[in-house]
Amino acid sequence: MDQRDSYTDAGSGPAGSNEFHIGGNVGAIATGQYGQATGNVSGSAAGDPLEVIDRLLRKLQAEAGQLGDDQAADVLDDTQRLHTEVHSRKPSAESIRLMLARLVRATSSTASLLATVEQIKDLISAIVH
Repeated sequence: MDQRDSYTDAGSGPAGSNEFHIGGNVGAIATGQYGQATGNVSGSAAGDPLEVIDRLLRKLQAEAGQLGDDQAADVLDDTQRLHTEVHSRKPSAESIRLMLARLVRATSSTASLLATVEQIKDLISAIVH
């Protein structure tokens, strides 16, 4: 989003013009000597943690082909098990930790896959204590 505005400073005459340029994702803005702005954010920009975990698990499954056949099969199995476990009524923290450890080992040779596993770990740690 680009937004341009200009105003003439009363003391500088018609030739005096100040211009500012705002680009990108911008929140509340105030200009002028007594300008005030308030920005309110409600809810989470990331959404429901389980939905984000599901999206990351699908991404991991889609990219598992970057690994060797056996590793890819292990990653696919563990992502399905992990999905089932985090959606269970009483998720087992120990079982989740073991699956995440296996996923870290299986994806450690590929930085993008490992980064996805680390994101999943961070989200799960907020859900399962």
